[in-house]
Amino acid sequence: MKIVIAIDKFKGSASSVQLAQCIKDAILSYKADAKIVVVPIADGGDGTMVALKQLFQHDNVTPLSVDVPGPLKNLPQVKANYFIHHPSSTAYMDLATASGLALVPKEQRDVMKTSTLGTGKMISDAIAHGARHIVMGLGGSATCDGAMGILAALGCQFYDNSQHVLTPCGENLRRIASIDTSVMASLVADVRFSLLVDVDNPLYGSRGAAAVFAPQKGASPQQVEVLDQGLKNFARFMPQGIDYMPGAGAAGGVAAGMAAFLGATLRQGIDFMLEVAHFDDVLDNAQLVITGEGRIDEQTAMGKAPMGVLKAARKRNIPVVALCGSMAPNVTASQLGFNKVIAVTPPSMPLQQAMKLDVTLENVRTAVLQLMANGDY
Repeated sequence: MKIVIAIDKFKGSASSVQLAQCIKDAILSYKADAKIVVVPIADGGDGTMVALKQLFQHDNVTPLSVDVPGPLKNLPQVKANYFIHHPSSTAYMDLATASGLALVPKEQRDVMKTSTLGTGKMISDAIAHGARHIVMGLGGSATCDGAMGILAALGCQFYDNSQHVLTPCGENLRRIASIDTSVMASLVADVRFSLLVDVDNPLYGSRGAAAVFAPQKGASPQQVEVLDQGLKNFARFMPQGIDYMPGAGAAGGVAAGMAAFLGATLRQGIDFMLEVAHFDDVLDNAQLVITGEGRIDEQTAMGKAPMGVLKAARKRNIPVVALCGSMAPNVTASQLGFNKVIAVTPPSMPLQQAMKLDVTLENVRTAVLQLMANGDY
């Protein structure tokens, strides 16, 4: 029996690598002769670089790191890790490594002042090391600056009405009156950018970067309004249509800013991952696919990792079971298209306990053993 495991992380609990190993061990303890194929996946969120590195582990790659400014000025510098795949001169990185929400203590979160400057420094370092293609996962950002920080780090200058240079951050988006891209243009002339996203939100408006994501980063309703107006102002300097491009609002508008000023292309993160993994070939002769993520809800259907796996497997009529820590009460397995969805956390278990790594893995192991024993997929 061939079983393919392609599961995303349970955020805050267990990585995709830890979960896949746990599932593999559980299956083999029940059915020792099963053929297990593990495919590291992510959907553009934090952890994408780690999954990609696993896929390229037998290629000529160099892991690199650079000290860069954190998302907030008063925070210490952070060590931003990325790697270069030499056969293709491609640097793979996560925005969250340099500008992630996890880098900002809860009591200090201030989305008005956070910046993607550190991510821009990481990109600059990769270019200096010979990268001519930058592939970046956009999930987990602490920012809503429309890529203002990234662009500034690459040499772009933003001016207000008095021709004063603006510090790149969310609260200054509304003050942009003119932009000078001349220095940046020479630096990135022969560099292309691919952005991996897991959302389809536009840049601004009721479904935009500020309205949907800024509250998660600490923004008040008043600040959401200011940020939304700022992103709308920034859009005046972008080619027509980019502001409403699906995914433009990813990472606080980074997708739109990089598409507008760096010619970046947007890809669904999971589609890119499965392409790199040659997932269609992996599915040959598979009799079951196990996927999942920390929580399965209505957002799962909007391009999250399990849906990409499901879409590929359904073309082959291969059963797909999704594991999750929890499942929203308003969605069902049949609605999403899975053969089965298993929420591994016992209903009576407190969340704080369930989020511990060893508890998560034990819950997953128990669920997989039961799945194998019942065979009801």
